[in-house]
Amino acid sequence: MDNEKINCFCRYLRNGFSFIVFLWVLLVNISIFTRYIFKVAIPWNEELSILLFNWFIFIGTALASINEEHITITLLSDSLHGNAKAIVNIFQNLLLILFVFVVCFQSWKICFLQARTEQFTAILNIPVYFTTLAMSIGSVLWLLILFSKLWILSKQLLARRDK
Repeated sequence: MDNEKINCFCRYLRNGFSFIVFLWVLLVNISIFTRYIFKVAIPWNEELSILLFNWFIFIGTALASINEEHITITLLSDSLHGNAKAIVNIFQNLLLILFVFVVCFQSWKICFLQARTEQFTAILNIPVYFTTLAMSIGSVLWLLILFSKLWILSKQLLARRDK
């Protein structure tokens, strides 16, 4: 895996995320405008806003891990240097991969269960599993990013060992 390929993937992911955020903000503003100016509520707007919000949350979580923008306690890792710090970072990544894998596995199970029930949303008539699909796809993206980070950390640790 090459850093250039990872950066290209992250750029596409950010562009897709930006599009979702744009749609979400646009829908919410249209809803506010029509409700308070024209005194007319658009019934499908809230349902679509909630659906986009779920995608916003789970893809945003994956994107935040690219630059390690999640909230972390760095007391231990800040006090370490060299190989010890790299080993702790690899261990943290492995634990996070385990957690995200469990989330991914369980969300896919829920998604397939919802797909078998063939339930649809009340207004837009969208399959209910589209909401859970956001969690599933977001966790898969997060796993891809974590595995690429683990690969890079492992290469850095091996490069230090060879010196």
